[in-house]
Amino acid sequence: MLNLQAVLISNGVGATLMVVLLISNRLNARHVFFDEKIFCAMASLTLALCLLETGTFFLDGRTFPLALPLNRVTNAMLFVSDMSFAFIWTVYVDFKLFESLDHVKRYVRQAVWPAAAVVLLGVASMFTDVFFTISPENVYARTSLVLLPYIVSYGYLIHSAVLVLTTRRKLRRYLFLPVMIFLTPVFIGSILQFLFYGISLIWVSVAVGVVSLYINIQNEASSVDLVTGLYNRQYLRRYLGYAGQRLEPERRLVGLMLDVDDFKLINDAHGHVVGDAALRDVGQLLHSAVPADAFAARFAGDEFIVLRAVSGEEEVRSMMDSIRFATESFNRAQQRPYRLSFSMGFSYFLPGETTESFLRRMDEDMYRDKRSKGLMTEESRP
Repeated sequence: MLNLQAVLISNGVGATLMVVLLISNRLNARHVFFDEKIFCAMASLTLALCLLETGTFFLDGRTFPLALPLNRVTNAMLFVSDMSFAFIWTVYVDFKLFESLDHVKRYVRQAVWPAAAVVLLGVASMFTDVFFTISPENVYARTSLVLLPYIVSYGYLIHSAVLVLTTRRKLRRYLFLPVMIFLTPVFIGSILQFLFYGISLIWVSVAVGVVSLYINIQNEASSVDLVTGLYNRQYLRRYLGYAGQRLEPERRLVGLMLDVDDFKLINDAHGHVVGDAALRDVGQLLHSAVPADAFAARFAGDEFIVLRAVSGEEEVRSMMDSIRFATESFNRAQQRPYRLSFSMGFSYFLPGETTESFLRRMDEDMYRDKRSKGLMTEESRP
């Protein structure tokens, strides 16, 4: 049974959330990047859908002039917009993972057809019964074909979740996992609304998911180094304060510092653009080479730190060997104008030790390794 007051409250909350988010986003972003533009499009579409769905419930059963064609058109627009949002979401996920407009274009060419078919059927619903019927009394009723847009929408959403879970580690994405947070309220709200027509939960659920996505984006911007995709120095210090106090009795926190050998020569010979590309390669190497329970961050310049709770030095040496092996494999496989290698040093975090002392001992051990290779220069620290 339709409860219009509950519909107004639910979609009113969703619309209000989107208005606040869009205002905040406009104040804090210039919308020059593709992901910013598509995120703004998702928020705007969610706002429109909250208002559009409210309109469909309001028109249902009304008998004023033009109420019947308005009811048909707004319901058809709702199906079209719903499918458009599901597809735009998967495009957004693809870009966040691969950061390539060319990859997005290839994805769109391959994945757009189910959405396009549903959109065309939605447009056809403006003129004939496809996903729903409208009785002479202007009462909306679903047809059996209404399952199709649900299936396709869920297909896109599930695909995006699987894509993130299977590729985020390989593509060195540490923090971009808002997908489950986004999908959980969407699935719950849409399933309940599908089972019990007359309640309105889908778009307020989507609004909550979009807000959680926005919060995650802000956290990512403040915690991740944009060049390497690893955590930044600020987040490293926060993590140290947390990890050092929450160790299991039989384990110790070890810090491994890595310095890219001859990085200055890479910059001098090839320029800073190539130097940044080398740093991105380092980020990908560390993300793939270190264990899943390790924490990797860019410390400063061409220096990186890996933190991990270990039970003995064998685990530390094994982690260092894995990084060396991955680096050599990279050098053999990739056609780069440079070869990557690292000087490494490690230290254990001692009870009661300050963060500065821990980092200094790590740094000193790393420079002992660099001296042993004869790589010290006048610019290097003693």
